Amino acid sequence: MHHSLFPLLLAAALLPAASLARECLPGYQDDDTRFVSELIDTDEGKLQVVNDKATGLQWLYCPYGQQVSDNGSGCEGMPEVINSRANPSDNPLMTIIMQANDRLNTPAHPWRAPDIKELFTLYNPQCQPGTYSAVGFPDPQLAADTETLKQRACEARYDPVTNEYIEQTEEQAQACNKLTEQSNALTMLQFISDSSSGDGYNYLQFEPSHEVFHEGGYSAPMLRLVRPIPNHSE
Repeated sequence: MHHSLFPLLLAAALLPAASLARECLPGYQDDDTRFVSELIDTDEGKLQVVNDKATGLQWLYCPYGQQVSDNGSGCEGMPEVINSRANPSDNPLMTIIMQANDRLNTPAHPWRAPDIKELFTLYNPQCQPGTYSAVGFPDPQLAADTETLKQRACEARYDPVTNEYIEQTEEQAQACNKLTEQSNALTMLQFISDSSSGDGYNYLQFEPSHEVFHEGGYSAPMLRLVRPIPNHSE
């Protein structure tokens, strides 16, 4: 009998995430004056953002799809992962950005994906992973829990009587693929840009055990929306 794996995806979406622990070079301290947190009004309520005084950019505190935890100490939920491959008729990144702007309804100051240079401004070479504490990232425990769910969803199954392999249903295969993409993005801390090379968008990996810059290719990174810091007098 084939059992639906949708409960596994639901369980992954409910897994908590807290602030990401880092290890930094001796003597390193975050610049407390560079990043300024702010709560802004949107059609979906208050939204926590981070204003970067060094670049003039305003970032969502959490990766797209996550929410700030109740105690305000980190992000929770499962972030959206986006296929980095794109063509004129199938562009998942642009679809997500349009949906986000429709939901948040800030037409005077629309959100977008960062270009690769902007995304690099959030990479911190002094720490592993290469993050800043002022910006929310998924917790390593979320990656570990998602990997466990992926292994359960993707493991080979055999008939207990005949010992023959039981082929996955389309629903089971989709669940396995989705969890695999989520696990990869969370483990490697992949974030997409709107800069493209070849058949796909370039992205960064903030996890130190992997190369930082990836040019095109296939993956399903997370997204952190950005825009210039709005002028409140406008």
